[in-house]
Amino acid sequence: MNTLPHDVSDLFLAPVALAVDARIAELGAMTATDLAVAVATRSDLSDWTPELRDTGLLRAVDYLIELHGWNLAWDPRGLRLSHGQHSFVLGVPANFLAYREPSEHTEVGV
Repeated sequence: MNTLPHDVSDLFLAPVALAVDARIAELGAMTATDLAVAVATRSDLSDWTPELRDTGLLRAVDYLIELHGWNLAWDPRGLRLSHGQHSFVLGVPANFLAYREPSEHTEVGV
């Protein structure tokens, strides 16, 4: 069953989702080093802990994107955009997963 938009944030679903998806694609095309630099510069956070890496990557994804009331958070399947009772998940590229949980043989830091 389709639901009608309840507020202005609901009307911004498509532009927000497209902007976030485009940013995911942009960051997903980067090398590990370029991604680490982009996250550091766009989030102003270090990558010393898993929590900082997660937060930094979220901030890099939504950097300069007006979310219009939509929230961005990690989901086991990717990035979840949510607003009120509405939510959906956008998939993330492999370099996001490698950045979030680097192996002992992967250099992540800048």
